[in-house]
Amino acid sequence: MKKLTFIIIAMGTLFSSCSKDAISEKDSLIGKWELVEFNVDAEAAGTYLNLAEDALEKLIKEDCAIVTFEFKEDATLVSENAINYLEFNAGATGLIVDCPSEKDIETTTYTYEDGVLQFKDENGEDIRAKASIEGDVMTVDAEGLDLPNFNTKGELIFNRK
Repeated sequence: MKKLTFIIIAMGTLFSSCSKDAISEKDSLIGKWELVEFNVDAEAAGTYLNLAEDALEKLIKEDCAIVTFEFKEDATLVSENAINYLEFNAGATGLIVDCPSEKDIETTTYTYEDGVLQFKDENGEDIRAKASIEGDVMTVDAEGLDLPNFNTKGELIFNRK
């Protein structure tokens, strides 16, 4: 009886460890991700990117989703992006940025292999960026994303929602 119990426990352990190891990079990406941080080299970035970093920080505190990616099991990517609708104003107390009510929504396909995320943008051009996932945090190297006015090293941090 003890031998049978040991075999059952050993098999259960073996199967559970195999299933954890079998989780692919792509599987770790599945879900909805929201941009929560934008980090740039403050000295090299220039005023525009420092302003964007400050604005995003303010909007995150207000629970405003500026960029979200939803990676689906069928390799479909749905992105929602409100960046084009941001309006910056200066007030007596500093930067004024309201959460945009409009978003651009796009659907495309993606791959995620060897730490590289690849998808097509709205013009059908390939976008490639290094991306690492640790639990529910994804860090994306922003240089590969070919973002307008982004000419320095930096990273985008996303949390899985």
